[in-house]
Amino acid sequence: MPDIAPQIHSSAVIDGDVTLADDVIIGPNCVIDGTMGSIRIGGGCRLIANCYLTGPLTLGEHNTLWPSVSLGTPPQDVGTDPYMPGAGLEIGSHNVFREGFTAHRAKTDTPTRIGEHNYFMSCSHVGHDCQVGNHIQLANGSLLAGHVTMGDKVIMGGGAGVHQFCSVGEGAFFRGLAGASMDVPPWCIVIEINRIAGLNLVGMRRSGMSSEELQRRRSIFRLMYRQGLSMASVATQLRADADSIAIEYADFIESSKRGVCHTRDRSARLSG
Repeated sequence: MPDIAPQIHSSAVIDGDVTLADDVIIGPNCVIDGTMGSIRIGGGCRLIANCYLTGPLTLGEHNTLWPSVSLGTPPQDVGTDPYMPGAGLEIGSHNVFREGFTAHRAKTDTPTRIGEHNYFMSCSHVGHDCQVGNHIQLANGSLLAGHVTMGDKVIMGGGAGVHQFCSVGEGAFFRGLAGASMDVPPWCIVIEINRIAGLNLVGMRRSGMSSEELQRRRSIFRLMYRQGLSMASVATQLRADADSIAIEYADFIESSKRGVCHTRDRSARLSG
C-alpha cells in the first residue's frame, strides 16, 4: 500500500506541538501555531488557505476551513492575558467554517466547545467559553458572545446575536438581525430583541418530531405565552404535569439566570 501523509503547501507555517492525521490537507499561507498549546487535527480535515490556528486546540474529523478562518485565539476580554493558553478550544467532526469565521479559546477551566455537523457562514463568531451543540447553522455575521450555551438544531439568520451567558434551547430559530439578551426556550422563534413570535413548526416537522410531541409543545407554548402567567407559575404547572416534555421546559425556565424571552405583551410575562 502507498504511504499516506498530510499534504502541506510549501507556504504554510507549522510550529510547536502539532499533530496531523495522515490525510489532512493544509493549503497556502496557513499558520498552525502549537507553541502555546498542543494542536490535534483529525483525519479528513482541510484548511483551504490563509487559516490561523493556535492551541490548545482539538479538531475532530472531516472539518473544512475556508480562507481566513481563525480558531483558538485568545478571548476578546480586556482582563484576560492573551498569552495564557487556558483550557483551549475543542471542535467535533463534520463542521464547515466559511470565510472569516472566528472562535476563541476559553478563559475558564472548561474548553470552548463546538459539536458536530454544524455550518458556520462567513464572518460568524463563537465567543470564549461557549458550549455549542450539533446540526446548528449560523448565517453570515451572526454572533455568539462569551459563555453562551446553545442546544442542537438552532438556526440563526444573518446578523443575529446572542448576549453573553445566555442559553438557547434546541431547535430555536432567529430571524435575521434578531437578538437575545435573555434565554430562548426550545423550538421558539426570536424576532427583534428578546421577542418570541411563535414556534418553529417547520423545524419541528423537519426534525422528525411526532405529531403527539408537536402538539404537546404547542400546548406548552400556549401556557408560557398566551395565558398571562409568570414564568415561575408556568414552571410550577409544568412540574405538576410531570411528563418528559413538560419537565424539559420546567428545567429550562428554572435554570435561567437571565430570564426567559417574552412576547410583545410584557404584562403577560409579569402577571400571575
